[in-house]
Amino acid sequence: MYSLVRLDAARLGVGPAIDDHASGSGESRSTLTFDSFEYALLLALVVPLFIVLPGRMRAWLLLLASFGFYAVWSVPMTALIVVSALIDFTVGLALQRSDDQLRRKLLLGLSVTVNLGILGYFKYKGFFLENLHELGLIEPGSWAEVVLPPGISFYTFQTMSYSIDVYRRELEPTRSLGHFMLFVCFFPQLIAGPIERAGSLLPQLGSLGERKITGTDIDAGLRLIILGLFKKVVVADYAGTLADRVFADPGAVGGWTLLCACYLFTLQIYFDFSAYSEIAKGSARLVGVELVWNFDQPYLSRNISEFWRRWHISLSNWFRDYVYKPLGGSRVSKPRVLFNLAATMFLSGLWHGAAWNFVLWGMLHGALLLAHHQGVDRRPFVWLRERAPLTSSAFAWFTTLHLVIFGWLLFRVDALGDFVIALRGIGRIFIGRSAAIRPVELGVIAGFFAIIGVQLAIRRTRLFERLPASPMLSLVVYATMTVLAVLLARDQAPQFIYFQF
Repeated sequence: MYSLVRLDAARLGVGPAIDDHASGSGESRSTLTFDSFEYALLLALVVPLFIVLPGRMRAWLLLLASFGFYAVWSVPMTALIVVSALIDFTVGLALQRSDDQLRRKLLLGLSVTVNLGILGYFKYKGFFLENLHELGLIEPGSWAEVVLPPGISFYTFQTMSYSIDVYRRELEPTRSLGHFMLFVCFFPQLIAGPIERAGSLLPQLGSLGERKITGTDIDAGLRLIILGLFKKVVVADYAGTLADRVFADPGAVGGWTLLCACYLFTLQIYFDFSAYSEIAKGSARLVGVELVWNFDQPYLSRNISEFWRRWHISLSNWFRDYVYKPLGGSRVSKPRVLFNLAATMFLSGLWHGAAWNFVLWGMLHGALLLAHHQGVDRRPFVWLRERAPLTSSAFAWFTTLHLVIFGWLLFRVDALGDFVIALRGIGRIFIGRSAAIRPVELGVIAGFFAIIGVQLAIRRTRLFERLPASPMLSLVVYATMTVLAVLLARDQAPQFIYFQF
């Protein structure tokens, strides 16, 4: 069955799909992705049934749909979700009953150890053994390949945060195993987030029976789904197709082409991931559940700290609350604050993938955050902001954006050697040794900044917040996005980038 919104990258001769790069180990695949006809059928079946079913049956319907959704990806790996959920559900109840601090620490340790142990085995076993092989400590081919369970990084963090919140007595544990299972595997956000907190999601799941689905819910949900599909099909997939051609052999092209590929991947990763998050949020809204916003136009940020407050917000907040603050946050001495920032971003990089380029990407952003923390209140910067605020703001935005793009290059390459090759190629532009820019390259660069400009205009005018007030204009905008998504759809498009994490 053909997908609704697929682009055949192989047919266009652009090399491997983006979801194959930097995967580290085998990955599960499925036709039941958010941009597929099968997923549309799933929603078309689940939503009407949810509306007409009696209250108590609604949660069971969503739980059945969630397990079915995941089983299409991998039936055996469904057992891992059940094990993780059962342990954290049991730990939560035991934590509530106990006042003994040692016992409570042991219970929390059990939850963290099991969750991180499962994550570590499936995600990092191959990475660890490959590095031992490179050091000559083990023989090549002496270990079996491990298939990465879909969404394991997301649901592991979600279940683990539940145990931590109950341990801190910031959350009352649920006594409903069904609701907790649904919290762990709710299908709209199961594979790639957003990472929900139990304090927000569990009460909504517990009140599904009383929730009346209104026309406003359906309208808001469909708008988000249409916007997400438009971002994925019309922007992300085409930008990725062009970028893949370059990154397949970065040494064979010039500096301007490499720079264009960096700009294109910058568009792809944002529009791809924000598209997923918006489709997830829209799908949940159709059954009366509000998920958190995961993106806030991060490419408009004027410093690296602001970027991380706007990019993958649910993950950034998770690392802030469960890593950075427990290490001491910003309440300790400056050297310790710098260490806390570096350690948090190192772990964030490692979370993204079992490969050195992800580790280095995390360390790069850690270094940028350290530099920002050290320099934001320095007198020259304060003087510039006071004397020339517009110039200062534009310079800060342009610099931040290109530091992020530099990081995306490290994030995107298939091997660290390709990063060096691409960096050298781009560097030739600035020493006058690259070929002259071609019209098509100039067009890509102009298009990139035009899209950033459109984002700024949308933010300033609050366009998507104001559209519902004008039904006719709203109909034209969303109908146009729908038609473009369908017309530009092809089969065999890359999967959503963050499925590999």
